[in-house]
Amino acid sequence: MSKSGIVIVLVLLSLNGLPESVAGSTIYKYVDQDGNVTFTNRPIKGGEKLQSSRQPSQPRKTAFHTHKQSSSDVVHKQSKREIKRREILEHELTTEMTLFSDTRRNLSLLRNDTENHQQKEKIKQLRSKMQRHESNITALKKELTKL
Repeated sequence: MSKSGIVIVLVLLSLNGLPESVAGSTIYKYVDQDGNVTFTNRPIKGGEKLQSSRQPSQPRKTAFHTHKQSSSDVVHKQSKREIKRREILEHELTTEMTLFSDTRRNLSLLRNDTENHQQKEKIKQLRSKMQRHESNITALKKELTKL
């Protein structure tokens, strides 16, 4: 951005805080053949109208609306989140316990017939899977005690 472009931007920013009666009613932007940008409060042939002042009778529009929440609203929302979190954790715990039991049952069925090498590999995989489920169960129980 050129030095004059920076100056123009700074001037426009400073005008933003001034009352509209001082700043002017409308701002125009004009880009010439060489790409130079000019901002002014006077109409320029080929210029683009950027801003019009509001009429005194019109209320000022704000971009942001703030809503201050009461502490009871915040506590209520936190409570709802904690209840939902507990439900999710309990559901995951139930699922992990079921998967652990199924894996242990499958492992015990395979242990009875260990002559085949493929079955020995399957037993290894099932033991690893069972340990993961057991670890998940421990972690989920720990999280539930924190609630």
